[in-house]
Amino acid sequence: MSSSLVVKNNFDILRILLAVLVFYFHMGIETQNEYLMYVPGGVAVHCFFVISGYLIVKSYLKRKPLSTYVKSRFLRIYPLYFIVITTAFIFGYLHYSDSFTSYLNNGAAKYLASNYLLANFLQPTLPGLFEHNFQPFVNAALWTIKIEVMFYVCVPIIYGVLNKKLDNKKLTILLGVLSVCCFYLVQYLIKYHDLPASINRQLPSMLVFFMLGAYWNFAEPKFLKPWHLLLLIPTVLFLQSWFVIYAFAVSFMVYVIVFKFKPITVSKRIGDISYGIYIWHFPILQTLIMYGFFENIYKGAAIATVLVFSFAMVSWHCIESKLVVRH
Repeated sequence: MSSSLVVKNNFDILRILLAVLVFYFHMGIETQNEYLMYVPGGVAVHCFFVISGYLIVKSYLKRKPLSTYVKSRFLRIYPLYFIVITTAFIFGYLHYSDSFTSYLNNGAAKYLASNYLLANFLQPTLPGLFEHNFQPFVNAALWTIKIEVMFYVCVPIIYGVLNKKLDNKKLTILLGVLSVCCFYLVQYLIKYHDLPASINRQLPSMLVFFMLGAYWNFAEPKFLKPWHLLLLIPTVLFLQSWFVIYAFAVSFMVYVIVFKFKPITVSKRIGDISYGIYIWHFPILQTLIMYGFFENIYKGAAIATVLVFSFAMVSWHCIESKLVVRH
């Protein structure tokens, strides 16, 4: 997601803050730290979805060729994703005690294939790696990437095909409503038919967040004021069980932060490092935990923060920024 799509806003700084929240949330979970576990990582993910809904639809509606849209989305997500997956695969083999053939047969080949295809849920672990950590997952943050990509695929269908029957504004509202209905239907099935709760963290249930962001392209909530943040933040934190209210509160909170406050510019020396933070932090955390650096939470957190930001900055300046498709 390139912030060049819009001007005079806080998208860049907000995305970095959201990525950091997810980073520290996972730190709390994986170290079972009683304080960091309460960092609102789930809220941060939903905020990312809202931001994507706005920016990706805005990009598509510029009416550039579909090939340009596909190329820009692919280059923004997949190259660094590929590198992270491959790096973990190699790192896992270096910590494997048997032959390379045994490594592949015991799950590494399935890990590589399924993760390259964005289906990390099929094989989230590597043989022998992180098996003594709280969770043995290589990169538990990747579940959202497939949702993002599915949304990228849906955008040309929604705003290039379906809008032939219904205008963009009404279509966005309709899909948002259908997503909410799906959420409550799945919630019922989870409660009374023992389906896994994780199903409701996928599309189409999560589509409402994308649609709320997308809707800003057709009718902005200009009635919102900066002081509304004082109401929106507690609503987001404490009314998550009221799904519809929560979803609107998340989208309004993002809008207020992005458009209603004085823009904070992220230095070019730092760059757009939010994706790098998001995609590198989990394997770095798992590695430091495996090596015992988190026996002291302060030491572990400090080292992890330096490493994650360093990897993110190198990734942006050496890989991501070179692949951005200019519109």
